[in-house]
Amino acid sequence: MDQKETEETPPGLALRIAVSILVLFGGLIAAIIYVAFFASELSDFQKIAVIVVVVLATIAILGTMWVHWSMKYGMRMKCE
Repeated sequence: MDQKETEETPPGLALRIAVSILVLFGGLIAAIIYVAFFASELSDFQKIAVIVVVVLATIAILGTMWVHWSMKYGMRMKCE
């Protein structure tokens, strides 16, 4: 065993990965369902804008979550 194999996984990593997957796919699925079924009066450009806004909001949520985690635990981990 080398040093990398003996290091423990930082707390909260698995949970953040699971939440990231759920937020990403949940946001995209919600946006597509909204555009497909509830936004019939919107133009195609407005429908694309709705999806882009959801993607940007998802990136902001995930970015905030991961930056907070990396500031807390990232400096403790040594990159080789």
